[in-house]
Amino acid sequence: MLKVRNVHKRFGELRVLEGVNLKVDKSESLGIIGPNGAGKTTLFNIISGFIKPDDGKIIFRNKNITGAKPSQLARMGIVRTFQLVKVFSNMTVEQNMLTITSDLDYLREFGLWEKRNKKAVNLSYGELRKLSIALALASNPKLLLLDEPFSGLSPKEARDLAEIIRNIGGNGHSIAIIEHRLSDLFNVTEKVVVLNSGKIIFEGHPDEVVKEKAVIEAYLGKRYVTA
Repeated sequence: MLKVRNVHKRFGELRVLEGVNLKVDKSESLGIIGPNGAGKTTLFNIISGFIKPDDGKIIFRNKNITGAKPSQLARMGIVRTFQLVKVFSNMTVEQNMLTITSDLDYLREFGLWEKRNKKAVNLSYGELRKLSIALALASNPKLLLLDEPFSGLSPKEARDLAEIIRNIGGNGHSIAIIEHRLSDLFNVTEKVVVLNSGKIIFEGHPDEVVKEKAVIEAYLGKRYVTA
């Protein structure tokens, strides 16, 4: 589905990504973790077309998409959500959904049907998260990029969202997730890569990552966030 090949990016003298290689298979859920400044958001920005790599390639469904614009990538099937939720605050939940699709069943699937006539500005943070992902999913992506979807959620909201994310993967969508709340992330991913100082230092199953010495020293020992 997606291949990142030897991607490099620097800003001035700061090397943010150095030779990053990873792939996301069809229907796979991939978690991307690492300390602040590791290059996670820059990687997402490159995959989703918001910035261009200095070197390397992004291959999506066997096509080189390096440097393509976000609007082009969205039409091709790469859709991204952001850490800061982006919806139309002064529109109702239903009106937000109608900007993407006439199929309001998404609101039922995401537990937002009873809130459909409520303005988005009056939703809880967890409900806003669900609405933003529902909007992204309504565009029928092949690859969904989720940027810290569990951030700021209560334990119940996180459990509800985890079930939604698992269902998305079960329906054939590929997902890549940046997240600091590792327990929540590990509940919805089959594979994890760890970025540190712009390089991948681990790739494997979530059960293995917590045992990897290099990962513990670089990240888990400092920021193993579970709630």
